[in-house]
Order: sequence, then structure tokens, then C-alpha cells
Amino acid sequence: MANELGHLPKANLDELSDDLAERRRIWFEKAYEDDNLFLTLAQQPEVLRMFLDWTAFIYTDKSSLQPDMVELCRIRLAHRNECVH
Repeated sequence: MANELGHLPKANLDELSDDLAERRRIWFEKAYEDDNLFLTLAQQPEVLRMFLDWTAFIYTDKSSLQPDMVELCRIRLAHRNECVH
């Protein structure tokens, strides 16, 4: 459930499991220094794990998708959702 600003609740940093705390550290190192998405998904740790596993698949050589195609999909999705970022 969102708060009055439409923001979803986030997991408490102090309550993250050791595994998720380590994955957050890697998130900062390899992805972003903003953990809003990470902590929002961490409300449901299994959802976060699935998202991180999918992301690891897409952004490594395990996927047959070319990096340019992945970036094109990201741009198109952001445009269609009128993303300001």
C-alpha cells in the first residue's frame, strides 16, 4: 500500500538479511548509489531475488540479447511510461 505521496514502503536497512545486505552492497558497487528500488522490492525478499537474478541474466553474457537492444528496450519503456529520469 502506498503512502499519501504515492510512495511504496521500503524495507528497513537494519532488518535486511546478511544475503540481502551483501546484494545491496553489490547494487551500490555495480548499479546505482540509490537504493529506492532495491529497498522497495526488499519488502518482499523473494521478489527482490527474482528481480536481481533477472537483471544479472539480462546484463551479462548469459543472455543472447545484444547490449544495444537491451538499452533500446529500456529507452522505449521509459518513453512509453513518460519517465522523467
